[in-house]
Amino acid sequence: MKLFSAWPRWVQVLFAVFSFVAVVAAWVAVDYRSHAPGLVGKTALAQEFEAAPRAWLDHPLDASAFAQRLERNEIAALAVDGQRVLATTRGGERFSTELVGGEQSLLTRLETLSREQGFALTSVTVDPRTVGERLAASTGSVLERLVTLLTVAAMIGLGVYLVRQGAMGGGAKAKLAEKPDTTFADVVGASDAKTSLQQVTAFMRDPQKYLALGAKPPRGVLLEGPPGTGKTLLARALAGECKANFIAVDGSHFSSMFYGQGISKVRELFATARKNSPCIIFIDEFDGIGKRASGAKVEGGQSEENRIINKLLVEMDGFSASDNIVVIGATNHVGNVDDALKRPGRFDLVARVALPTVTDRRELFELCLSRVKSDAGRIDTEGLARASSGLSHADITNIVNRATVLAAETGADAVTQGHVHRALESHQLGGEVSSLKAVFTETHRERIAVHEAGHALVAHVLKAGRVERISIEPRGQALGVTFVSREDEVPLYGERELKARLSMLLAGREAELMSYGNTTSGASDDLKRASELAIEMVSAMGFSHEFGLLSLQGVPEALVGPHIQERALGEARAMLETAQRACRDTLERYRNVLHALTTALLKEDTVSGALLREMLPVHDFHAGAANDAAALRVAMETASAPA
Repeated sequence: MKLFSAWPRWVQVLFAVFSFVAVVAAWVAVDYRSHAPGLVGKTALAQEFEAAPRAWLDHPLDASAFAQRLERNEIAALAVDGQRVLATTRGGERFSTELVGGEQSLLTRLETLSREQGFALTSVTVDPRTVGERLAASTGSVLERLVTLLTVAAMIGLGVYLVRQGAMGGGAKAKLAEKPDTTFADVVGASDAKTSLQQVTAFMRDPQKYLALGAKPPRGVLLEGPPGTGKTLLARALAGECKANFIAVDGSHFSSMFYGQGISKVRELFATARKNSPCIIFIDEFDGIGKRASGAKVEGGQSEENRIINKLLVEMDGFSASDNIVVIGATNHVGNVDDALKRPGRFDLVARVALPTVTDRRELFELCLSRVKSDAGRIDTEGLARASSGLSHADITNIVNRATVLAAETGADAVTQGHVHRALESHQLGGEVSSLKAVFTETHRERIAVHEAGHALVAHVLKAGRVERISIEPRGQALGVTFVSREDEVPLYGERELKARLSMLLAGREAELMSYGNTTSGASDDLKRASELAIEMVSAMGFSHEFGLLSLQGVPEALVGPHIQERALGEARAMLETAQRACRDTLERYRNVLHALTTALLKEDTVSGALLREMLPVHDFHAGAANDAAALRVAMETASAPA
């Protein structure tokens, strides 16, 4: 065996192939010989016929001709194999014939004729196939049996392997990572979660300080938050801060096709952690473990989940004060985690990982842009942060990566503001610029430009938010888009701001009406969102004169009859009509700015940054005529500048 392993790989393969062929050839030979006619115990005459039957079979003769030769006493020897007769004449001629139909009567007379004429007669068993045909049949038979044997062997081997895997804890074992060098300083944002994890960090760094006072060590932490907010990175940073080993698995790691194998995986995971203490066990998608089922009848899969959760609880309860092991569970659905796991002494600390704030997003953009070749000094990360409200850490990382790909595709030397904006729009609107742009006529482009310019102008003047960017490039389901961000992200909305948003939503339709005297279906989504907001303001936010402090969301459905619904819808409609009047007044007052914005959009497709800020009028609706005139002059000069 050692000599074989020392051979070169090609020699080993060649030897294996040769050995296989030799075994198959030997098997074929044995099969060939086993199907050859047996000559032992046969007469010399029979052996002569059976040894080489082709000498007779290759010369067939008609049965009537055979009968004539019998009558003329020309036959010297006969061999009978069923209805087949092999004959040798006294002149040495050899032939065969088949006695069928009426000629079969000769078979009963052959013995009598043999005695009368004196020719030899014997019974034989011959194989009519040629040597090649017999060899091919033997080879096929051997290969068929070989395939069957290999299939059975493979199934037995697979069964043995799976049984051994089940007995050994089965499946992929949890891999122990090296001690991460990530720290909390590498995690942008998530300040609340970092604060919650400081207790764990302090305990794992100096456990004796706490144990001396009788404090119990933390055992489990649940990181809960939306997808892509950096929960895995936080867990690695915790391990890095504590100088601890790090084991990462997910909730599906404990699932198995074999009953009881999940428990073995739990046991193996915690055994590995104890051997490598201090250690952080990170279980991603923690809710994937499931919930324990209760009741008289528990299905097989639910029973296995119960056993896995029970084993996990037992292992965590078995931590000694000196083990210095903490289990971190990350989930997007903390409500799906079994209550027994969340009780004190287990996963009793829940750290909320929220979406990044505007400051966090600015830092994330700066961090991601620093990792690629970019024109960082000229990229407005503040504007990007405001325009990316609601995006997670993973979203921003993906946007910068997409911008880098766009820069490479266009042959740019570095990532620019335009690349990042294009990637951001693609992410928020669900795709790149639609092929629909190619079929737009100038009439379509102008109407879309008027619509989006109306949104932007009213949003800016009535202070619905900060206008970041206007585009008439179709993406996803949107034919154009106006990005408007809030001045801050505190989730408090004043009545004035919400009414300004109503006017902003209606502004696209009103701008079309003012410019063309009619409108299109492009405003349908705007009307839907405006109606939803107006109804919410009337029925739930306390901005209703009809219902005062009464929130209809707190009223039982049985008490909200048609008359209440009619009054609520009536007040919501009145609120929309008031917003419509404010919108019309704004568009009439700044008709020239609307025209200038439309012209700029038709020329550039997208307007943002310093150009947009120069074109928009002063922020106060009641500003003086001098300020209005200055703003209009800048807008008109910019819009009419040559390309």
